[in-house]
Amino acid sequence: MTQQTKPENYALEIADNSYNWYLIRSIRTRRSHRLAEIVLLFLSASIPASVVIIPEWPWIPAVTGVGIVMLSGLKSIFNWHENYLRFSRARESIEAERRLFKMSLPPYDNPISKEGELVQAITRIEQEEMSSWVAVRTQGNLHSTPISSSSAPVE
Repeated sequence: MTQQTKPENYALEIADNSYNWYLIRSIRTRRSHRLAEIVLLFLSASIPASVVIIPEWPWIPAVTGVGIVMLSGLKSIFNWHENYLRFSRARESIEAERRLFKMSLPPYDNPISKEGELVQAITRIEQEEMSSWVAVRTQGNLHSTPISSSSAPVE
């Protein structure tokens, strides 16, 4: 934060940057997931069709099967669907905090502490999302650490 940046602008800048990061990543991962699912569906359906249409080329269904296995492996490595869900959840939690902050609603109704409260809330959301990522990578368990906003209590 430079000397000319006001704390409110700094807090909103952190929230806006975090929101935009999660927005871009959620769009990318959603597209990757959908594309992978469409390609898998197409490849899977093409195996029996290729056997009937071109029976003299048995290598076509074999190569298609290799493509299915490889794409399935990429899906499990990159976790596009799980990442999309996590990024979307974090993005929406950040947006909820930004709205409360802009309207000076609790916990942002104290003009003295509202900037610090926003930075803490955004940091907490980011840390929870990172913990969720670690859970996906180590255990394959997306739901071990839910993302929450200060406006909605965690149960």
